[in-house]
Amino acid sequence: MVSVLDLDTPCVVVDENIVRDNIFRMQSFAVFHKKKLRPHIKTHKVPLLAEWQIEAGASGICVQKTSEAEVMVRHGIKDVFISNEVIGEQKTDRVAALGGLSKISLAVDSELGVSQISKSASEIGTEVGVFIDVDVGMERCGVRGERVAKLAELITRSPGIYFSGVMGYDGHTSKLVSFEQRKLSVKRSHEILKDAISWIASKGISVENVSVGGTPSSYIWAEFEDVTELQPGTYLYNDAHQVELGVARMEECGLTVLSTVMSKPTLDRAIIDAGSKSFAFDQHKFPVPLNKEDVIFVGFSEEHGVLRSVNGEIDVQLGEKIRFIPYHVCTTVDLWDYVYLVKDEKVIGKLNVEARGMRT
Repeated sequence: MVSVLDLDTPCVVVDENIVRDNIFRMQSFAVFHKKKLRPHIKTHKVPLLAEWQIEAGASGICVQKTSEAEVMVRHGIKDVFISNEVIGEQKTDRVAALGGLSKISLAVDSELGVSQISKSASEIGTEVGVFIDVDVGMERCGVRGERVAKLAELITRSPGIYFSGVMGYDGHTSKLVSFEQRKLSVKRSHEILKDAISWIASKGISVENVSVGGTPSSYIWAEFEDVTELQPGTYLYNDAHQVELGVARMEECGLTVLSTVMSKPTLDRAIIDAGSKSFAFDQHKFPVPLNKEDVIFVGFSEEHGVLRSVNGEIDVQLGEKIRFIPYHVCTTVDLWDYVYLVKDEKVIGKLNVEARGMRT
């Protein structure tokens, strides 16, 4: 077997032992709190890893795009929730077609969204589940108050679709490093969600599914009895952001980018062969070197990463291979066609990132 350090660089390395432990830990947490777990695969985009999550007990998966759903259904995933608005009959026709192959649902926050998926599904004779997206404070997509009830009524009387429940995504909480601040923010989001459920109930419509949460907040959402389903994604790999939030430890980060020191022009500076084409810098934070406490990542260009020493002379050697934990793993993964699967530092496989680059 090939050792990790024998791989050419830069490349992405996924540690099977850590990933399986992360899957087990989150699934056990959900079971303990009597919640369904519906992992978001926009983090890993790999059908095999989705299968591992489902085999461990997940009720299905979340995707963010219709094209991601198509990839997962094509690979045999039987319960897929597009936890995002789908607008345009070109897209809703594709979603409806998937309804003949798998249990499919999507999110809506508009009358147009309801009418388009209803038309597409009824025309070809499939059924699609519809979740109402509630704006729980992120101020992105979603609706609140009486409008939620009106959408629920429209869904129940529209052909080809059925009312699946409500969802609320609180991505804004991931910016709160303090656990107490996140807890308070989730509590406010829950109050908004409860109000939406009350509006729907006032129309005589029951809400069977309440799907919420990301990796930093699922641990808080699980405490509420009316929540039925958690949809974290990053937990499978974790990243430096989750470590910063106190949600994960460094040893629970299952994906790293392996790179080589290609230049050491000064005593305190070294250059690796991985830059913005290897790491995503969308959150304006740098990756963290593994097992190199005195080394920090300080800058980049397309094919270069700049390292500096905390204490003077940098402790790296020309030609040395170093693994880095991305700050944001989800967007980093989307830069790569494949990842190397390793176990006990030996390469055991190569997984295509099948849903990579799925934008539509």
